[in-house]
Amino acid sequence: MSLMYHRATIAPHHVEQARTLCAKLRERGVTFDTGYGPDGMDWELDWSIEGHMTAQDILLEIEDSGVDYTITLIPERRRDDDE
Repeated sequence: MSLMYHRATIAPHHVEQARTLCAKLRERGVTFDTGYGPDGMDWELDWSIEGHMTAQDILLEIEDSGVDYTITLIPERRRDDDE
């Protein structure tokens, strides 16, 4: 069984609100990978999370902010998957 991580995709009409939330999380010492795709802003809640929050804590922050988002579970890639 492989590990899974969460990709939160923020709806395009809430990207600015999500960027503000992301900046507030950074101020609190929490960082993670972000990016943009055809469906909006992506938050990669995986091994890249640094700080005192878990993926579930960050998802609760998104939920509490009222931002529209969807979650996709992605299989965690391991280093030996490339070989």
